[in-house]
Amino acid sequence: MSKIIVHASGWCEANPEKIMFQLISDLDAPKYITGSEWLKLPEKGLPPARDDYILENVGMAFHSAFDGDYSHLYVHAQEEV
Repeated sequence: MSKIIVHASGWCEANPEKIMFQLISDLDAPKYITGSEWLKLPEKGLPPARDDYILENVGMAFHSAFDGDYSHLYVHAQEEV
């Protein structure tokens, strides 16, 4: 079976209510928070902070974005050996 490989580079203005962030540290904090909750956290410093979380799903950020653009998008099939 073939695989579809997608290479992309771009940006989007994400909707804070439609995206989620996931906790990546061992803090006693919510495992998932919305973008609106993430924006209220300090960038660094006393935990939890923004750098204790990562974007859960970049696809959802682009899907629900207010605006965005791709500067590079390339799709190709890769045959499995």
